[in-house]
Amino acid sequence: MHEPPTVAERTPATAGYVPSLDGVRAIAVIAVFLLHLAAAYFPGGAVGVDLFFVLSAFLITGLLLAEYAGTGRVRFGAFYLRRAFRLLPALLLWLPIASLTAVLGGEGEKVPWSVAGALFYFNDFQQAWTDRVATAFNQSWSLSVEEQFYFVWPPLLVLVLLRASLRTQRWFLHVSVLVAAIVPFTGPNYFLPTGHLLPLVIGCWAAEQRARGLTPWVRRLIEQRWVSFAACAVFVFAAMTDVPALRPATFIAASVATAALLLQLTVGPPTVVSRMLGSRVPVWIGARSYGVYLYGLTLMGLVPLLWPGIELKLAAPIDIVLTAAVVALSYRFVESPIRRWGRTWLAQRRRKGSAR
Repeated sequence: MHEPPTVAERTPATAGYVPSLDGVRAIAVIAVFLLHLAAAYFPGGAVGVDLFFVLSAFLITGLLLAEYAGTGRVRFGAFYLRRAFRLLPALLLWLPIASLTAVLGGEGEKVPWSVAGALFYFNDFQQAWTDRVATAFNQSWSLSVEEQFYFVWPPLLVLVLLRASLRTQRWFLHVSVLVAAIVPFTGPNYFLPTGHLLPLVIGCWAAEQRARGLTPWVRRLIEQRWVSFAACAVFVFAAMTDVPALRPATFIAASVATAALLLQLTVGPPTVVSRMLGSRVPVWIGARSYGVYLYGLTLMGLVPLLWPGIELKLAAPIDIVLTAAVVALSYRFVESPIRRWGRTWLAQRRRKGSAR
């Protein structure tokens, strides 16, 4: 899961870190982790992927709007380089682990296609239309969906939205949300970008609301403290149930609930939920959620291959401890140093360009 920049990066409405947003990220990755760990108890845990999409689009769009407001432009090269510094270190470490797991699982012939699809972000199409993706690489489809969206959205935001009047921009976003809610049902395919357009678009919509000021009806809603409790109730229901007849409604409700929660956490009144999400454990998990998503889901498949016949009651704690250790080491010694170096390098590059 996706990629998203850490919330430590500045956002337009509040110039600082919003810990509770990392808490939302923790909810998302825990839901997906529990689905893979114990699907019988958390059959709807895949909803966490859509929570990630909403949060990612919210943060990315906020950063783009802030940059445009401050400089009158968006540096696309720097934007994609920041993405690379954020995503590639863990991805490159994960690929050998996933490849080994695939080979041990008897899917060695799928490794080349799986690695290529993960590295160049087209595994969503492979999983939708072929059987070339090894099980150990299953989670890479969502990374592909996200990155494909970000190849399209930033230029569209600059070339269309930011050239129009505020009224036109907002109407465009309102209509986009409605269209995005319909598209998945016109030709459903879970792994394709069209299947998850709503959470991405509604995250963009929420970011614009936050950056430019809430419309009256949105403000009235966000001021209600019960919104955060209702959103969490939607997440719990979605993660613990999987009723085919309710899937479309649950998908829409989870996306809308996430957008409402993000707005309340960033521009609404403080609540018990915001304090809980901003506490130490959720923030720690959320900041490392990308690694949990990458390593954790693959390690769950590796443990039973290395220990055939292991029971879930023993495998589950091993999976959790092993994932926590690998994620902590990766974040501390690889991901964070490279991301910091990348930011420093980009800042120096920008200063040199400004001096010319």
